[in-house]
Amino acid sequence: MKLAEQIRKIRKNENLSQEQLGQKMNVTRQAIYKWESGKGYPDIQNLIMLSELFEISLDELIKGDHSLQGKIKVKGGTGMFSNRSLLSALNYFSLFFAPLVFPLITLIFGYKEMKKHGKRAFISHLIPTLTLIVIATGYYISAKLAGTKTPNSVLVSGCTIVIFLITFGVIVWNVKEGIKQLKA
Repeated sequence: MKLAEQIRKIRKNENLSQEQLGQKMNVTRQAIYKWESGKGYPDIQNLIMLSELFEISLDELIKGDHSLQGKIKVKGGTGMFSNRSLLSALNYFSLFFAPLVFPLITLIFGYKEMKKHGKRAFISHLIPTLTLIVIATGYYISAKLAGTKTPNSVLVSGCTIVIFLITFGVIVWNVKEGIKQLKA
C-alpha cells in the first residue's frame, strides 16, 4: 500500500478531516492533501509525528511504498563508511582491540545482519584461544607423562609454529572480511 493510501486510510479510521489532522500536526490542510494524493511526501519529522499520532511504527507506515523508501536517506548512511557496514566491519577488526567482546555485544544487541557478522567474527576470534588452550593442555600432559616439569622442546617448538600459523590465518581472514564489509 502506498504511503498516500496509508495516511488517508488511517486518518479516516481515526475520524479526522484533513483540516483536523493538519491542525494536530501543525501543517496545512493542503499539505495533508498532497500527502494523501501522492503529490508530495511528509518529511522525516512529519513521518515520525504521524507514526506517534496514529500509534504505529514507521515501518508499518511506509512499508509498501518503495518509491518513498528509496528517497529516505539516513545521514551518514551511504558511501563506503555507512553506519551498518562500519559496524559489521568492526566485528572483524575488533580482533585488534576487543577480541570476543565486541562481537559478543553485537550478537546480543545488534540488528540481524550485524548479528551474522558478529557470530562469524566471534567464532574466528575463538579459534586461536581454543588452540592455545588445547596446546597448553598438551604441554601439561606431555610433561606429566615424561615425569618432568617442562614439556618436550620439540613439542613446544612445533606447537608454537602451529599457534603462529593459526593466529596469522585468523588475522588475515578478519582483515579481509572487515574490508569486504566496508565496501558493501
